[in-house]
Amino acid sequence: MNRARRIFTSRALLGVLVVVAVVNVAVFAVERWYVLPLHVPSASMEPALREGERILVKRTHASPADLARQLDRGDVLVFRAPEAGEPLTVKRVIGLPGETIQAKDGVIAIDDEKILVEQWLPESERDIGTPAADSVDIPLTRLGDDEVYLLGDNRDNSIDSRVYGPVSLDDVVGTVLVRYWPPSRYGKVDWA
Repeated sequence: MNRARRIFTSRALLGVLVVVAVVNVAVFAVERWYVLPLHVPSASMEPALREGERILVKRTHASPADLARQLDRGDVLVFRAPEAGEPLTVKRVIGLPGETIQAKDGVIAIDDEKILVEQWLPESERDIGTPAADSVDIPLTRLGDDEVYLLGDNRDNSIDSRVYGPVSLDDVVGTVLVRYWPPSRYGKVDWA
């Protein structure tokens, strides 16, 4: 009986180890190919996304041409920015592939049509001392068929396309699906 119990215990332990291994492989596969958990690295997307919040990102596997057709203005993207100082950056799509974009005095025009008036955060909410774009004005910029223009919602404290120019769709990692942490702010990320 003692030998049988040891065999049973060994098999049960082996079964548990196999289940743990399979779960770890599944989590790795999902994270690697489908969904990426990420913390928001800066205050540049406030008030929509606060620094340190946790988001789930749907990884893109589309070609730049297919991704260009899938994106909408207002989508929140995760991408590799050339000069942002973070491995991955989170910003909002303002200009879509093939469009022209320009901003003067806080008014953004896409293909010569005004789309929105900038909403500035109160002085008390600004993160004084954070490097930011020198100006909110955007010179006339024509986007390529594989480029988007991305801005942080907190325009005064965002290093974005105003600094490093249009972003290639090859650098896009994915789109933000949902904010999952903190639980009190769980939900879809909408316009601020």
